[in-house]
Amino acid sequence: MNDLPSVQVLAIPEILCMIIDCADAPTLKTASLVCKAWRSLTTASLWRQLVIPKDWYNHDLTSLWPILDRQGSAIRSMSLELSTAARVKREVDAELIRSQLTRLLSRVPNLESLNIQLPRELKSNILSTIGDNAMQIKQFETDILNWEPEDMANLLRACSNLRQISGHNFSGDVLKAIAKTQPTLNKIDCTHPRFDDEELVAFVKQYPDLLRLSVSLHQFLSTKALIEISRYCHNIEYLGFHFCLGLQSAGFQAIFHVSTHLRVLDLGPSEVHDVDIELVAAQCPQLETLKLPFCANITNVGISAIVHSCQHLRHLDLSWCDKVLLSIFDLENPWVCEKLRYLDISGIHASYSVEASMASALLPSMYHQLSLLTQLQHLRLSGHGFSLRLLDLGGPLLKKLTRLELLDIVKLKNPIPWKDMVAVGNLFPRLKEFDFRSSDVIPPLSTTEREYIRSALEGHVRRGSFTDVQPEPGVPLGGGGGTETEDVWRSGQISSSSALKTKPPSKRRRSKSPSPSVMPLTTSAAGIESTQMLSEPGIYSNTDAEHENEADEDEVIEGVMKAKLRSGLIISFQLSGEDEEEGPDVGDGAWGFPAGLPF
Repeated sequence: MNDLPSVQVLAIPEILCMIIDCADAPTLKTASLVCKAWRSLTTASLWRQLVIPKDWYNHDLTSLWPILDRQGSAIRSMSLELSTAARVKREVDAELIRSQLTRLLSRVPNLESLNIQLPRELKSNILSTIGDNAMQIKQFETDILNWEPEDMANLLRACSNLRQISGHNFSGDVLKAIAKTQPTLNKIDCTHPRFDDEELVAFVKQYPDLLRLSVSLHQFLSTKALIEISRYCHNIEYLGFHFCLGLQSAGFQAIFHVSTHLRVLDLGPSEVHDVDIELVAAQCPQLETLKLPFCANITNVGISAIVHSCQHLRHLDLSWCDKVLLSIFDLENPWVCEKLRYLDISGIHASYSVEASMASALLPSMYHQLSLLTQLQHLRLSGHGFSLRLLDLGGPLLKKLTRLELLDIVKLKNPIPWKDMVAVGNLFPRLKEFDFRSSDVIPPLSTTEREYIRSALEGHVRRGSFTDVQPEPGVPLGGGGGTETEDVWRSGQISSSSALKTKPPSKRRRSKSPSPSVMPLTTSAAGIESTQMLSEPGIYSNTDAEHENEADEDEVIEGVMKAKLRSGLIISFQLSGEDEEEGPDVGDGAWGFPAGLPF
């Protein structure tokens, strides 16, 4: 019997490679077990990148060497990371670092991209080791602070294929060394540079085909430098001037006017204005990424020009642009960037001159526009000064975002009940990260609270009228179908803060969102009513039913509530209101290579 057409198609290597490139890691692991041909292709994809975190040169990597001996030839990108403590360590064993680096690089003969973090005290003479063992690399990124121009020249002479360099504290002499030894370089990225305008212009003048120019945290970069750069570089695809506060509109206008191939623009906190962003919208139709966090001069005028012109936009960051209003979400004018995958609108519409009531009136338009961005994977909505009304207004529309993987709603104006928080997470079937704070959640009622409310109700009924209307005989108080406690609680006639005589909870601290899977439960036995919590799908407690009656019912609730969403993600918050600390970096995949791969 002949193979089905679908099977024949998968036998075409080019089509199979395209499918494999789009698959995630679990799918690739399964596919590697099908046959030898699929194993070869999936292994190459799984092992394309290797990350070794947390003090790579101090760890004993003996168990890693046999694996790299078998799979090292498939690795194209490697990242060697350090903890903060290791970076600032004063006593540095340079020979240990050099030896460990040699062992690693010698086992990855086809390495093309290297990102290496080193202790701050280490000199740049470590570059000779890289040049001796990774001569074929094309991209090099490092956090070295103590640069010697001759060391950079030695690296570039040894690595003739180098096309991109990213680093910190480049001086004018380092730029000269790069220009002298690597005439085909087309991408440079420098943070906290130490060169001046003239040295940068002289460097750029030698690279008319420069594709990437990123100069971040350069407080003295001037508008004059941008005007000069615009005379030589017309093919730039990536421009980064993050936190370059000395730049003015004249410089932006000059370089944006000639950068018609621009795909990525990162301006960060800067003096960019609407007129500059409007020029980008008109001159850069291929724009894919725009980052404008904390740009105080940007309003909805500039952003509207972008979202109605740049149909290839994939990444848009407007975080804390407080003059950008929600009117950018216009029902009569839908955005043309329908394939947007990342959107950060945290803290917008926060100008002191704009009332929150105006923002609330525009929420339906916002959710309608968001529902049209069906390719969205990351959505950040944190820090707004008005209620988001996520469930009643947003829920019916946001559930259309079936590809959403990250949702950030940190620092809600009005905290929402735990059940509602779980319901929000359950809107998205692929959610992998859900960021919120414990202070954004209203905890469910504890046993102590329920008992106190019940006793308070009984006392009021015995003494006289508790509500304006006396209940009919046999009818539960509140007219609902539940118990007296539940009905009165829903009616808002009594609150836990006024009814309970317990110790005040710990003060809520500002911190990161809860880390769902690493914080152990520490709830006391009196903290949660086990029968109630376990009867609600996906909600867990560490309360032991056998010891529930032994607990002191007047204790303040301490511990963590957890829920499992339909995407499989486990979310949690601390009942004390304090956010969980980050867990240790341990477990499967700690070395950065795929866990469970058949070697």
